Amino acid sequence: MSSHANSSQPTPNRQPEAQTRTYMRSQSAVFSKTKEGFGGLSNMAAGFPIRVNNVRILTSEALYQACRFPHLPHVQRLIIEQLSPMTAKMKSKPYRKESRPDWDRVRVKIMRWCLRVKLAQNWSEFSRLLLSTGDRPIVEESRKDDFWGAKVVSGDTDTLVGTNALGRLLMELREQVKHSDSDQLRRVEPLPLADFLLFGEPIRVVEAHPSKLSTSSAGGDAAAARAPYQRRPSTVVPVTEHAMLSGTSVSQENGKTLVEALKPYPQYKDSGLPWLGRVPVHWDLKRLGAVLRERGETNEGKQVTQVLSVLKDVGVIRYEDKGNIGNKKSDDIRRYKVVRPDDLVVNCMNVIIGSAGRSRHTGCLSPVYYVLTRRSEADDPKYLEAVFSTKPFQLSLVRIGNGILSHRMRIPMELLKGELLPVPPHAEQVSIVRFLEWANGRLERAIRAKRKVIALLNEQKQVIIHRAVTRGLDDSVRLKPSGIPWLGDIPVHWDTRKVKFLVNTVGGMTPNKGTARFWEGQIPWVSPKDMKRPAIGDSRDHISEAALRETNISLIPPPAVLIVVRGMILARTFPVAVTTAPITINQDMKALSPKPPMNADFFVSLLTGIQRDLLTLVEESGHGTRCLRTDSWANFSVPLPPVREQVRINEHLKRELAGLNSAVARLEREVDLLREYRTRLVADVVTGKLDVREAAARLPEEVPEAAGHADLQDEDETADEVVA
Repeated sequence: MSSHANSSQPTPNRQPEAQTRTYMRSQSAVFSKTKEGFGGLSNMAAGFPIRVNNVRILTSEALYQACRFPHLPHVQRLIIEQLSPMTAKMKSKPYRKESRPDWDRVRVKIMRWCLRVKLAQNWSEFSRLLLSTGDRPIVEESRKDDFWGAKVVSGDTDTLVGTNALGRLLMELREQVKHSDSDQLRRVEPLPLADFLLFGEPIRVVEAHPSKLSTSSAGGDAAAARAPYQRRPSTVVPVTEHAMLSGTSVSQENGKTLVEALKPYPQYKDSGLPWLGRVPVHWDLKRLGAVLRERGETNEGKQVTQVLSVLKDVGVIRYEDKGNIGNKKSDDIRRYKVVRPDDLVVNCMNVIIGSAGRSRHTGCLSPVYYVLTRRSEADDPKYLEAVFSTKPFQLSLVRIGNGILSHRMRIPMELLKGELLPVPPHAEQVSIVRFLEWANGRLERAIRAKRKVIALLNEQKQVIIHRAVTRGLDDSVRLKPSGIPWLGDIPVHWDTRKVKFLVNTVGGMTPNKGTARFWEGQIPWVSPKDMKRPAIGDSRDHISEAALRETNISLIPPPAVLIVVRGMILARTFPVAVTTAPITINQDMKALSPKPPMNADFFVSLLTGIQRDLLTLVEESGHGTRCLRTDSWANFSVPLPPVREQVRINEHLKRELAGLNSAVARLEREVDLLREYRTRLVADVVTGKLDVREAAARLPEEVPEAAGHADLQDEDETADEVVA
């Protein structure tokens, strides 16, 4: 780094020109993309939800952007409702001229406060990430912004120049984590600014759930007592989970649930791994290759006929149990790998997003998987499965992966073998497994119950929509035969029309995934895996301006109605979404832009209401996936009310479904919170941040439930790879 490295921390009101710094990449902790290296430090990083004034906000970026507009609650709400931090930022752009008048003067103060809130409510993971940077300068690399970040100049890729305001705030926060009492950092006072508001209400003190642990650790030194790994981790029981987890006869301490009563281990040591942080002093760290080896058994003689499948965040199941999810198995299974009970199966292309698990069956599966077996019986296969299921471990593998898209990187086996794993003594592994099975059982039952209610509410919505878009709102109106078998009678003044006469159609494509510059932008590239919500303004994957210029892909202006025309999702549902921002799509999608006399909002309601009828058009392609051929949907006849009546139907449905939509949204948020809580609990227990030995010993013997797969989801080519 340059001589500026030893200068004082930035003062918010100084001019940026006076704050420019020069950093050497090789000597710094640099982050750019959120899923690489220190990407969790970025304001754009997902996985660090926060709550202010009891409002759940997905990222610190959304909170920061919302603070621009204290006098415009509707804009704050628009920003906070976005699922993507980039979309939240984009939603704020049209209103930038209406930012609070002192924004340029207070924005650094507000960013500092947002980072404090992010730390307070994501203490275990975010403090661990900050400390993993050591004493190196923290630098956000940016191609355009040299105020919050630093840019490459003069073609020297190792030199970064800029104000790096965000990086310097993070360094400031890192020092506070090192030297301050963590309980102080878990409480964030509101800034003493005029009109520091959220949704018209003054922003109150922000607190994490208070730690009730001692500020010192028995047998540990003072530095260990201050370390985040010795403090209460981020596994805090929310209200709904509290009620669910307290439903046990196991004794509890002072009215706390069994999870709330957990404490850290008495002594820790540094693992040297950013994703792992400190581990209990008596745990071992072993190379994966020293714990597991490849089974190396092929199915050339077809001695095994049971085909298995691996699903994201579910694990290994029998192929027939997954239903219509994923790709079709190969007709020739002689090239498949044999799997035995308790083997760990890892999808080399998708382990980063959770496609790994322990097999309970003898079977075989595609060569795309690694089949790993234990070298020693002293290692519990269920514990090893839990390690592979932790998000920090999965994301740590990005650095050894090959590929452009972080969620589709191939992890070479020769590099995977060198990864270090935390290995407790055998008895402790058994205790960890016992505790997690108990907690997961209760969490899974709660999730399953909520999903059943969601399904019932969606069924009720479907009935209401179908009635309105096929019969209208007036029960006394005269009817006439539509001439369409699935539709029956329609109001006498309605018409019918083929879809192809009501819309303009745009197809999609996939830019070359071997061309890195095509995938380094922020333009949403929507595929079937994104079709899980009714309005889409962002996507999991993004392409660049270069991809728009150099390929035939089209940028589609909103509002357009998106449908899926190829994919296993069509085996059970016909997802429909309307776009709220310019997007691109892949070849498995179509974008339909309604034209007069079809109203766009009514068209969405119509396709949603008649999705069961549209599913009758779906066919099975040669590889077993489902497809909706253009001539089928384009020539499909639909009812067409007069335009004014379309608008009235939309307004009616908006009112009629408001309560149901609100209930579904609330339940879906609760399911997300339960899953998020489960993910964090597993990570904190498996990595030694919580000691469950005593709690596991007090658990009652319970009859295990039959294995279920309530969370099976479409994998978009992450389940099975067809082998030619």
